[in-house]
Amino acid sequence: MTKVLSFDIETDNSRKARNPYGPGAVHSPTNTARTYLMFCLALFVIYGVGKMMLPAKKSNDKWASRGDAEGGWGSQHHHPIISNKGTTSGATNDWDSPVKHYHENPVPSHSSLHYSEAAAFELKETDFLMELVPHVFIPAHSRPEYEKYQTKSNDRGVDADLTEELLYDKNTPHGMAFDFLINRDTRPIHHDDPHLIQRFVLTLLFYATGGKDESAPPSISGDGGRVSGWDQGTAHFLTGLHECHWVKKSFDDGFWGILSIDSETDRRVGVTKCNADMDVTEIRLADLNLVGFIPEEIKWLDSLESFDIQNNHLAGPIPESMGELDELSYLSLDGNNFSGTIPDVFANLAHLERAYLNFNDFNGAMPRSLCILREEGALKDLWSDCGGYPITCTCCTVCCDMVSECNEMQSQKGG
Repeated sequence: MTKVLSFDIETDNSRKARNPYGPGAVHSPTNTARTYLMFCLALFVIYGVGKMMLPAKKSNDKWASRGDAEGGWGSQHHHPIISNKGTTSGATNDWDSPVKHYHENPVPSHSSLHYSEAAAFELKETDFLMELVPHVFIPAHSRPEYEKYQTKSNDRGVDADLTEELLYDKNTPHGMAFDFLINRDTRPIHHDDPHLIQRFVLTLLFYATGGKDESAPPSISGDGGRVSGWDQGTAHFLTGLHECHWVKKSFDDGFWGILSIDSETDRRVGVTKCNADMDVTEIRLADLNLVGFIPEEIKWLDSLESFDIQNNHLAGPIPESMGELDELSYLSLDGNNFSGTIPDVFANLAHLERAYLNFNDFNGAMPRSLCILREEGALKDLWSDCGGYPITCTCCTVCCDMVSECNEMQSQKGG
């Protein structure tokens, strides 16, 4: 006997089977609940299978900062990584959340950058002032650009505030030198650099002797329309190199100067020699049409052995601080417009062998300190305008007439 399985086909009153989904069908509560349960079970199965196919969610953002965030390299590689921060609250699906990229160190805003740069510049400026102010002198001889500082120093003495005011005055060589170090020097140098003072003094020497920036127009002197001063390219001054490399080959001596290999006729100009510690030992600025003066700060070049600035148009007195250059052996100031009396400050220059002071506008007597060096010390050559007026010298080896003629004199040492 055949057994027939039924799926609960509904029947009407006549006991005839009826299509449960046809017109006029009435669903029983049991059948409807069963269908709904089957539908939910199918959705759950689909969702579970889909969840297993998706990559695992990493919601702990602390791994992102360690380079383990999915989709990124992390902070050690400096690449952007993915963060779940900033997603919409209540979101349950990472695929629906906006992806946010960020750097480990966020780029600061323009305003914060400007503030940081300004703060760093102010700190550098303050540090440089603290180092330089104690090494600055206000020129004692008359010069228009220094007149107000000389007046103030006479009234109240030289103090740090007055010296600082001078360094900020770009109408003076001191102010131009300070401005160069702070604003235009391309060499990174800090306030604790052992050669900061040396670099400042050489920059000051450049501006004090008529040095012009590349952008400045040349100035014309009253002497036959001669272009006065010199520029940075003349001796490679004020470059981004160390100051021991502020030097350039001179071709002013023509054919023989170019061919010469003798160190005694080396025609380089600028900083021509430094020692192993990069301290300047030799400066040659001869025949460069310099105008201006020698600053008192020359004393801080305490390793200087040779200083040659002959045949220029420098004026004013010889700085008294030059008597503190203990290592100086060669001094050539001849062929300039220096004036006044020669200061008696050379007693400590035990290594001085040659001093050329002729063809200037000095007057008075040769100082006793130089004569002692000539008679008892290492000084072999001492030239001055002692061929009559205006210099009186009994210890000079050569006397000139302030113009062109020089005659050898009987010396007290070496005949």
